[in-house]
Amino acid sequence: MIRPFFLCAFASLGLCVSHAHDSFEITLEIQEKRKSTVAKLEMARSTGVAACDPTPSNGILFDPAEFPAWQQRFQAAAPDLIQILDTESALQLESATIGLNREDDIQIDYVFTPSSDPELRLSAPILNRFPPDGFGVRVTYRDKSGRWHPPFMLFVDQQDSPLPPQK
Repeated sequence: MIRPFFLCAFASLGLCVSHAHDSFEITLEIQEKRKSTVAKLEMARSTGVAACDPTPSNGILFDPAEFPAWQQRFQAAAPDLIQILDTESALQLESATIGLNREDDIQIDYVFTPSSDPELRLSAPILNRFPPDGFGVRVTYRDKSGRWHPPFMLFVDQQDSPLPPQK
């Protein structure tokens, strides 16, 4: 008699799908590849609007159909939101492609010129564009050997971090 309940409850778990980023959530995935270093920055639309505003704000939420009207603002802001640095300077940004992902969140795909320097750092000046509490960037990193490292966070008071060394 209890089994049908558990079967129904277990089957309904597949229907509970998480969608979109919370308005304070920013995720960044960095992968070092043979010929480039790529990064994918994702955030809610309202967070993306705040990221385009040089003064700290909470942003506004626009309808996904209005994205083309906002795209140029995101394109202009993209180079200033994150930086990957080696011991000498910032890696050269080759391209930044802006779009909406399948959850209608802002997605910025960065391609950087790779560095032969084994010591890389991440800087997230994007955090200067938000109120001091509640915003952070969750970073995942895959090194040139293909190894994924544990995620870490950057916050307003700690916007820089070394990327984990290859082992």
